[in-house]
Amino acid sequence: MMGIRLILLGAGLFFSGLEGAAQPAGRVLMIGIDGVRPDALEAASTPHLDALMAEGFSTLDALNDDITMSGPGWSAIHCGVRSGKHNVIDNSFSNQNYLQYPGWLERIETLYPEWNTASICQWGPINDQIVGASADWVLNTGSAEEASAAAVDWIGGENPHAIFVHLDDPDYAGHSTGFSPTSAPYLNAISEMDDLVGLMVASLQSRINYAEENWMVLVATDHGGTGTSHGGNSEGERRVFIAASSPTLPVEMVQRDTLWIGPEAEDCFGLETVLNFADGDRVVLADHPDFLVGSEQDFTVEMRLRSTVAGDVAMVGNKDWSSGLNPGWVFSFEYPDGPAWKVNLGDGSNRADANGAAGVADGQWHTLTCSFDRDGMMRLYTDGVFNAEADISSVGDLDVGGGMSFGADISGGYAMSGQLAEVRFWDIVLEQETIAQWHCNSISGAHPDWANLRGYWALNEGVGFQAFDGSGNGHQGAIDGATWSDNAPPFIWDYSGTPRLVDVPLTALAHMCVPIDPAWNVDGAPLTGTCYPGDESPCPEDLNGDGVISVVDLLLVLGVFGQSCG
Repeated sequence: MMGIRLILLGAGLFFSGLEGAAQPAGRVLMIGIDGVRPDALEAASTPHLDALMAEGFSTLDALNDDITMSGPGWSAIHCGVRSGKHNVIDNSFSNQNYLQYPGWLERIETLYPEWNTASICQWGPINDQIVGASADWVLNTGSAEEASAAAVDWIGGENPHAIFVHLDDPDYAGHSTGFSPTSAPYLNAISEMDDLVGLMVASLQSRINYAEENWMVLVATDHGGTGTSHGGNSEGERRVFIAASSPTLPVEMVQRDTLWIGPEAEDCFGLETVLNFADGDRVVLADHPDFLVGSEQDFTVEMRLRSTVAGDVAMVGNKDWSSGLNPGWVFSFEYPDGPAWKVNLGDGSNRADANGAAGVADGQWHTLTCSFDRDGMMRLYTDGVFNAEADISSVGDLDVGGGMSFGADISGGYAMSGQLAEVRFWDIVLEQETIAQWHCNSISGAHPDWANLRGYWALNEGVGFQAFDGSGNGHQGAIDGATWSDNAPPFIWDYSGTPRLVDVPLTALAHMCVPIDPAWNVDGAPLTGTCYPGDESPCPEDLNGDGVISVVDLLLVLGVFGQSCG
């Protein structure tokens, strides 16, 4: 009986003397900055983020390897799983599965309800949908400045442990003026967010116990963008940055590698120069009766493509590609990332879709053709070979009054990455034999349907800002951002060894020594450190490594199980 009393007394002394037993091994300030492309981050003035990235773990080559929209992106950053598990596929948050895959703040509150947590967001759906009531303090703000000021106040409180802060201004600017390292308003928005990051970091460092609290500042973005939109699969939309800074972390920067430089493409046209499209670049054609097809006019479109990214893009077309029902037609890839190319057309109420050959995003030149018989079928051909057809007789008026666009949709969104050449627009259905014969030959008066050619853009000029119309009809296109280069093989980056968005919340939890249960079935993994960074004590409190400081650990300290600390 006396022995038992002594053990219990020892337990009381042990745990009362370890005030840190109820405290995390580290604390986390997680800052989410919406819609920041890493190349724009490099171009903007960001001294505070630069300092964080130079003082710990960082990467400009992380990926959103899922759906590049805010709802799915912030769900990944909070829950550590992809859309196939959290079920968020857009910004409606319908059918979400946070009950099975909760966010990192809810994980903390479930295991350690005594810890103080907060979530302050400029974009309210993060709190309203993902966080809910799972943090001690939840606040939506009307501006990034208000969010930062609220965070500074909370950080200055008595005993904060984990906080998430969301800043949205770069995403606003990107949608307004373009997600581009050349857009001054976009870069200014990023720089302004950097100033707010500096204020929050300064508030941490001014805490009386800062040196003992082991704060991690974890900064990430949910997606990039291309043109004035995001949601596709281009590199500009998927590539993101992550930075984790703590006094106990070693400096580490993770970069992408070169996967391969593609082989010289077989090019039957002998192109010396090509027009490159990326990040919202396009060729814009003014509206003209030659391109109006209404609900009855047959037509055929041909184009040459070289790309390595089979994303949800618009190669050539006249429609707003945000919905397949929107009026117009477009060449794209099978949603969301191929491998087959496709054609879509819609009239506002009806749509038709058909897929061409798979694997055309292979770094080689391919000719893609679609003929449109308006009271019958559209037929798709790859390199002159028939692939598939679909009934389009129920689809009505395709005219939208906005001309045509190459390299992005008519609004400048859903931009492709790669090169285009030999774009041809005919006002008839070309015969299969003609398509096969001419798919790899330059167009001339010898073509049997030359009289029906309404526009022909070889895109081989090599200089200037105008795409010449070789049909003789004078439909010159305006080159908007696309650049000329030698017809060199494509350069492919390898992202296989770089982080993903789903790694962010696991990094925060690991820093706080929150045990990550395999039963959670998360997709991410911690990017940094152990749960006791820098602790060289031979006797950590959690001796048995179960993530919980308990009487069992006391018994180990006392040597009851044959172990002791010396």
